[in-house]
Amino acid sequence: MKKNLSLSAFLTIALLISAACQTASTSSTDNKNTANKLANSAAPKTDEHGHADNAPRIVLADAKKDFDAGNVIFIDTRAKAAYDVEHIKGAINMTTADVEARYKEIPTDKKIIAYCS
Repeated sequence: MKKNLSLSAFLTIALLISAACQTASTSSTDNKNTANKLANSAAPKTDEHGHADNAPRIVLADAKKDFDAGNVIFIDTRAKAAYDVEHIKGAINMTTADVEARYKEIPTDKKIIAYCS
């Protein structure tokens, strides 16, 4: 049972992190090709806030309420340098590249909120 919870937590975190903080580095040629493709294609469907992914979102007031009640763990997916400058008290710094190796560090008995900015 605990193994299933850990796997579920890992998959949930991986999905949230990759959807919320996906970045890509491309060359200028790739950027031009992408711009041309985007100009020639229909815009992706978005929700009422302009998000094109299916990642669940939480409003700040609800996140604060869960934080105050001790029911949530925050995962800061930014680089360590950004985390060191400022982060939510108690947040775990875990970049998207670290999730697979470190997912067992994430408590499975709390709501998990990943953020990147």
